[in-house]
Amino acid sequence: MKNATMTEPKPERIDRRRVRTRAALLRAGQKLFSERSVDGVSIDDIVAVAEVAKGSFYNHFPDKEALAKELSDTARASVEAMVAKLSPGIDDPAERVARALCAFARQAVENPVGVGAMHRLFHGAGIPDFPMNRGVRAEVHAGITGGRFQGLSVEGGVLLTVGVAQILTGRILEQGSRKDEAEGLARELVFGLLRGLGLESASAKVIAAKASADIFAGPSPAG
Repeated sequence: MKNATMTEPKPERIDRRRVRTRAALLRAGQKLFSERSVDGVSIDDIVAVAEVAKGSFYNHFPDKEALAKELSDTARASVEAMVAKLSPGIDDPAERVARALCAFARQAVENPVGVGAMHRLFHGAGIPDFPMNRGVRAEVHAGITGGRFQGLSVEGGVLLTVGVAQILTGRILEQGSRKDEAEGLARELVFGLLRGLGLESASAKVIAAKASADIFAGPSPAG
């Protein structure tokens, strides 16, 4: 009878295991950071939710801040990709801004964990030059130079737009709003934002209504 021999795991099996572990850690981090600040989450918390050994954490990340950075980088790329595909062929920056805010509102309904994590991870959202605000800054600049937005500097317009977006998504997350409730709130706050950016009431109302109807009735903006 031949002696049983130990066989080394195949490299692809190890790779798949590493991929699964990393994905579990990222999911756990996103969930926890949607509920608490980075300072309020420990590595023990993360590995407990991920259901992996604590030593496995350090095979992927040197500390929890590195995990948070990867999550924030991924979220920023996801937001940029989502916004880029929202308004093909739409030249009016007011319409593009309106559609982006409505998309964030819908995402808060459909992916509260992901949006909640973004709220806590993007501490620089109130800084006009913050990388996450690059797209907003470009839209506000285009609106001002094109005469569509009036009465605010680019910095003021960015802060106003980001502030409304944070309030809108934060309210939806806090209330656990249904899709129809989120649509109504998005329409109302987009109208207020466009008025603040200098649009006349009638124009702001039409754009807000169309943007909310289009975004909430269509396929998921993140799909």
